[in-house]
Amino acid sequence: MELLDVYDSAGNKTGKTIVRGDKTTKLEEHEHIAVGVIFIENSKGEFLMQKTSKEKGGEFSSTGGHITHNETPMSSIKREVEEELGINIDNEEIKELGFINYDMPLRFIFYIKKDINLEDIKLQQEEVDYVKYMTTDEINNLINTNQITKSHGIMFKEMLKKIKGEI
Repeated sequence: MELLDVYDSAGNKTGKTIVRGDKTTKLEEHEHIAVGVIFIENSKGEFLMQKTSKEKGGEFSSTGGHITHNETPMSSIKREVEEELGINIDNEEIKELGFINYDMPLRFIFYIKKDINLEDIKLQQEEVDYVKYMTTDEINNLINTNQITKSHGIMFKEMLKKIKGEI
């Protein structure tokens, strides 16, 4: 049983929790669960994308997942990167880019510029089939052809808007 914190529309924890996947729990319009997603860019301007396992939908996405009870968005994204890719990242390397509210969950967006050797990655087989670096054009093509998880495509575009002037 995995507990998730409930957030308000401003991104603050409400003090309530729900059991992940419990369809009997109904959240109010201003209540949300939260997920975190990180976009990892290498020095060539390519982004590390993953092809999710068939059990997880078989679409392309970036690394991320639910923010569980008593986690911060930052600690959850570090956990997800370690679980899915077998890579440790430091807080100082990660840029928090805020969140969007799309399809009920709050979606916290993170960015890191880091060269990760694909041979150093140890995939979580239950969740990820493979990873590869892709250009912005290739990712936009995934978005346009519905081969990427829709929310990840939306977050990718939001991330690009936010980092253009900063990096």
